[in-house]
Amino acid sequence: MMHSLMTASELGLAIRTTRQSLGKTQSELAKQIACRRQTIGDLEAGRNVEIYTLMNVLAALGKGLKVVDIRPELEDLESMFNE
Repeated sequence: MMHSLMTASELGLAIRTTRQSLGKTQSELAKQIACRRQTIGDLEAGRNVEIYTLMNVLAALGKGLKVVDIRPELEDLESMFNE
C-alpha cells in the first residue's frame, strides 16, 4: 500500500511505524546505517537530517521514495466545486 506523505512529520511517523513493525530499536537502526541514535530520533520527529541519512534509513527498512504529482486532477476539482 502506498501512502502520500506531505510533511517531514508524516514521513518521520511512517519511518517510526515501519521500524517498530520490524521490531527494530532506534539504536539498532542507527548502528545498521552507521549514524547516531539521536539522528534516527530526529528523522522520526520530522526534523532536518541529511538526505543521505534518509535514503540509508529507507533502504535499511526496505522502503524507498517515489516522487509523484500531488496536484488534483481536473475531474477532482470539478467535483469539489459542483458539490
